[in-house]
Amino acid sequence: MIKEAFEIAGAVILSLGGGSAIVWGLSSWLGKVWANRILESEKVKYSKQIEEYKAELEKSISKINAEQDKRLYISKTQYDNEYKIYQNIWAKLNNCVLNTIALYPGGIENVPVDEKEKEEYQMDKHKKYVRAYNEFSRAIQDNAPFYTKKFYESFVSIRNDCSSIGGLFFYYEWDIKYNLSYALCRGEKMTGEERREMIETRNRIVSSKDALQDEIREYLSGLRLQE
Repeated sequence: MIKEAFEIAGAVILSLGGGSAIVWGLSSWLGKVWANRILESEKVKYSKQIEEYKAELEKSISKINAEQDKRLYISKTQYDNEYKIYQNIWAKLNNCVLNTIALYPGGIENVPVDEKEKEEYQMDKHKKYVRAYNEFSRAIQDNAPFYTKKFYESFVSIRNDCSSIGGLFFYYEWDIKYNLSYALCRGEKMTGEERREMIETRNRIVSSKDALQDEIREYLSGLRLQE
């Protein structure tokens, strides 16, 4: 439009004989007026577009912030819930492991000399083991849907090793001595192979527990970082 204005002004000047300074000044002034009007019009147009863009951008940012807040809430809730689950299971796991190892401590043990007292001592150890084992087992199963399958399988693996040692202890300290079904086995002692397997299982329980402790700690730290 500015170009056209100057072309029109130029045509007028030529028609009047290009030496007219007045006409040329007038055309120059009109060109500036039209140019300013066009610039104002464009400025209003682009200002409006910028405001619309800013409004859309603020709307998008608000939506993203809302989604982020929701994710943070879910992440924190997940962390809090899983932390409580592992805290609960771990206390029972630890108690189960301690009472399992106590069945065959592998070190110096003050076992009563009197046979009756020894029997009561051994059965008391087994009762504590059974109670701890059952509490650990229930904690694993009661919370099974609410924590990762990987840790569930690790808990079960430790529980199975505890069960293996508990079963061996009960067999030799109760079944062999008192169960009528094993009357022909009275006096049977644990074999060297069984003892080696028991020690390997006991060591595996301890190492599995230590490794799992580090894995759970790292996992929970990862959940906290996602916040």
